[in-house]
Amino acid sequence: MSTGTPGYGPPQNNGYPGAGQPYGYGAPQPNAAQPYGYTPPAQPGVSVGDGMSWAWSRIADNAVVLLVGFGLWTILGRLGAEASFTLNGVEYHYGLGIPGGGIISFIATLISPVVLAHVALLTSSGRKADFKDFFTFPNFGQTLLALILSSLAIGLGAIFLIIPGIILYYLFTFVQYAAVEHNLEATAAMRYSMRLLSDNVGVLVPFALVGFLLHLAGAVTVIGWIVTGPLVALMTTYAYVRVQGRDVARYPSQG
Repeated sequence: MSTGTPGYGPPQNNGYPGAGQPYGYGAPQPNAAQPYGYTPPAQPGVSVGDGMSWAWSRIADNAVVLLVGFGLWTILGRLGAEASFTLNGVEYHYGLGIPGGGIISFIATLISPVVLAHVALLTSSGRKADFKDFFTFPNFGQTLLALILSSLAIGLGAIFLIIPGIILYYLFTFVQYAAVEHNLEATAAMRYSMRLLSDNVGVLVPFALVGFLLHLAGAVTVIGWIVTGPLVALMTTYAYVRVQGRDVARYPSQG
């Protein structure tokens, strides 16, 4: 497992700084003048249609790696899933029944957002992800802490009043992307995500609604999740990159 800090800068031929920039895409490092590398709100032309079209094009460009890699983490996150229902007075239970499946699912659900954000950011920069990238966890400790703190805040908001939980879920959508790309500490990544999403509500709420519907559609079967998982992740990455005033790579991926 790798926990290094890769650069996500696209190749020179797309007009961006080269790979290896410590904060990705050549974004400025955090300082008093520009906290956490924050840039102006969304540029015109950011749309769900364009985001979905771009996401499909990236999946088609590297289908085997992306579908298998995302699918692997999807399956690991659901090994412990069990359910029951009653039909004609008879109770039925189903689940994979794998020993330790619940523990595996818990760990996979906890850490998968780190690696999937890394893969999606690589893809958005114009580089073709490899299978090893699905076992790379940049800025792992702080990203994981940011995800845990965000989940606790969302959970508390949902317990006391449903609406605050939904609002916090929306505001923390970009937490893992900010932590992975900019190598931020946990609370800084949370603030970065909240600022981006609160400043671009009109642009980003439609992405959130479409993402929710796609996840709902994928929930019917694991196979559905294998397709909708990478699609939603890449659409979210598209939105994250675009609202910072940059564009995603639109040419064939480079290895």
